[in-house]
Amino acid sequence: MSTVIPFPYRPNPTTPTGAGGTSTGRPAKVASAVYTVAETAEILSLSLGSTYALVRSGEIPAIKLGGRWLIPKGRLHRWLDDLPEASTEDVAAELDRMERAEQRQHRRNGA
Repeated sequence: MSTVIPFPYRPNPTTPTGAGGTSTGRPAKVASAVYTVAETAEILSLSLGSTYALVRSGEIPAIKLGGRWLIPKGRLHRWLDDLPEASTEDVAAELDRMERAEQRQHRRNGA
């Protein structure tokens, strides 16, 4: 016959506390140093497939750990800060391209 001695509850130092300093019983949220590809896609307003393509090509700074792509937050933000600014000509060309695409779609729909 064995004797089981229960250990008293000890709050984890990373456990957040509620009002009055009492433990909530949930582990504290740890700030991550990396983004996932999905998080990066959301930040950049890109599709998941486009973001994976940019990660694989090395355009977006990333590392592969255990078969999973991770994007270090600091490197991503430095990369974004170092991107060239769009000129007014770039913006005008993009607006023209979008307008032509909209006109083509309108003609295809027969309206």
